[in-house]
Amino acid sequence: MMRQQAQFEVRPSLMTGDSAEVYLHRTQRVLRTEGLNPVVVMEFSAMAPGVLCGVEEAQTLLSRVMSEGNREVWSVPEGASVAQGEICLTIRAPYSSFGLYETAITGILAQATGWASAAKELVKAAGGVPVACVGAHNVHPSVAAVMDYAAVAGGCQNGSTALGGRLTGTQPVSSVSGALLQIIGDPLRALQAFDRAMSADVPRVAYVDPRRDIAEQTAQLARLMRDKIAAVRLARAPGGQQVPAETIKEVRRRLDALGCQAVKIIVSGDLTPDRITGLLEQGAPLDALHDGSYVARAHPIPFRPNIRSIDDRSVAQEVEPPPPNPRLVRVL
Repeated sequence: MMRQQAQFEVRPSLMTGDSAEVYLHRTQRVLRTEGLNPVVVMEFSAMAPGVLCGVEEAQTLLSRVMSEGNREVWSVPEGASVAQGEICLTIRAPYSSFGLYETAITGILAQATGWASAAKELVKAAGGVPVACVGAHNVHPSVAAVMDYAAVAGGCQNGSTALGGRLTGTQPVSSVSGALLQIIGDPLRALQAFDRAMSADVPRVAYVDPRRDIAEQTAQLARLMRDKIAAVRLARAPGGQQVPAETIKEVRRRLDALGCQAVKIIVSGDLTPDRITGLLEQGAPLDALHDGSYVARAHPIPFRPNIRSIDDRSVAQEVEPPPPNPRLVRVL
């Protein structure tokens, strides 16, 4: 469940329907020409099981385009697990007040539910180890914050963008960047520069150079920055390989030997549920996980829009429709 009511941006191009499929514009034109604007009940059903996300963003859009006196919007709560075929959102209103936004509603639900469902898979595999979504660099910037939001809906503790943090009421994760390390040329000097530039409330999370010995670098960082370093982030091993469990164990041993038991180990990079499970089964001491691509590359979960009734008259359906969903709660 989300921690607060998110404040989503509704772009002017969305309000004007510029991102809607053209056939919906033409449908509206035909109905205006014919003088038709019936009250319809339209349902949006998940085409696969997953973690529902996007209903609050869709609600924000609908609250802007439909008049208060002639609308009903019902939904399953954000972050709930839903079944294949389950009706997750229902709208009852004059068709022309929302029909143009069918593309936006289904797209919002599909993409966000896909991200949230992938996040849930990682969180389940992590078994209590905190997971953050740091995949903003793998999606278009216009949706990066929404992906962070969906990841939190799926169980991640936070994301990595400032706007995503505002949407979710969480603190975005951060560390010394790979770019800073490359420009300065040394992980210790990069961390020291970071320390000089950042306010005291920003955690000092070192980025360990994946081109060099990981355990030795960690020991050096801990010896010289022990009073300030909060965590070390391990992204890759030399040769671009994944960091093995034994290396993570050695990093922990080195830190503990130096009396730095409070320094956490963060493993980042190309995480999957299988990789997380494998590391934990091998006893890798993980304090946090930062996923850079699994959530970002998740496939959308499609949603099917369907008109159930027109002016309170039932519409014949292609297949037997499901019964009313008792989990639907009125939101508008």
